[in-house]
Amino acid sequence: MKRMHAVVTIVSVALLWGAWIAYGQPPADQPANLSSVTKEQFARWMTELSNWGRWGKDDELGALNLITSAKRRQAAALVKTGTIVSLSRDIPRQKGGNSPQTRPINTGGALVNLFLIQGDYLFERQEIEYHGGTLSHFDALCHVAYKGRNYNGFVFKDIVTKDGCSKLAVTNAKDGIVTRGILMDLPETQVKPEDVAAWEKRTGLRVSSGDALLLRTRRPGGGTPRVRGGYDPALMPFLKERDIALLGADIAQEGGRIPGVSLPMHFFTLVALGVNLLDNLALDELADTANRLKRWEFLLVIEPLRIQNGAGGAVNPVAVF
Repeated sequence: MKRMHAVVTIVSVALLWGAWIAYGQPPADQPANLSSVTKEQFARWMTELSNWGRWGKDDELGALNLITSAKRRQAAALVKTGTIVSLSRDIPRQKGGNSPQTRPINTGGALVNLFLIQGDYLFERQEIEYHGGTLSHFDALCHVAYKGRNYNGFVFKDIVTKDGCSKLAVTNAKDGIVTRGILMDLPETQVKPEDVAAWEKRTGLRVSSGDALLLRTRRPGGGTPRVRGGYDPALMPFLKERDIALLGADIAQEGGRIPGVSLPMHFFTLVALGVNLLDNLALDELADTANRLKRWEFLLVIEPLRIQNGAGGAVNPVAVF
């Protein structure tokens, strides 16, 4: 039991640090991002707003169950101009090492170990460390546990080993994810329910069941933002009420700190709701296109690689207008 908690703690701390690497500063330097949500309130919401058992005791899809055939048809009907936009950052090339030892997690880069030319052919071998605050990636539901439990009550130590995830792995999304994407372009905003309400009134859109909600928190080329944006934990009841199927942002989601809770948004979405995450998206071009077309809803297509026992993976989501 102690060993399991140690593993969870190490993963949580590394993820927390990786999330704040995207900002360039550690969490201790961000008192302004303190949420009004207390540790006690968060603990209640983890139980009261949980989706555990909603789709059966053995369910591994979580909120992806909300993306029905009707939802996919609705999303497909949004395609008008055929304009496509990638939501992924470029994967930077970094020099690979020769050490046989396991590398530290969450360095957040692509390690190109070898380029090999044979005649007229070029071969390459790569190692990608995608979790953290750098690469655009998809989090599977086995990625994070809270108090030793994953989504739907699966026990972390029973489903996660050195060989990966035997349950809740990324392969549960092997058929791809196709749904309505919605972009909230709210830079330098610690997004709370009232901010979403104002955004819905301004755009005439309503976030609905099965949607993928995406948030741009930063303006391009502005350096360090004046205010650190992101999803505030106060938004948690809204995510359950509207039945969000997927949550994404241009950061690693965490937009408000709860003292004593290392990763409140990761814990609540992945564990309580069974909502997969899209971390560190590239949303500037998407925002430019949405503003030019005056359209903030679109068809979103995501094809996670079918990595056996994977806790997620680097991904290239595509929006189609």
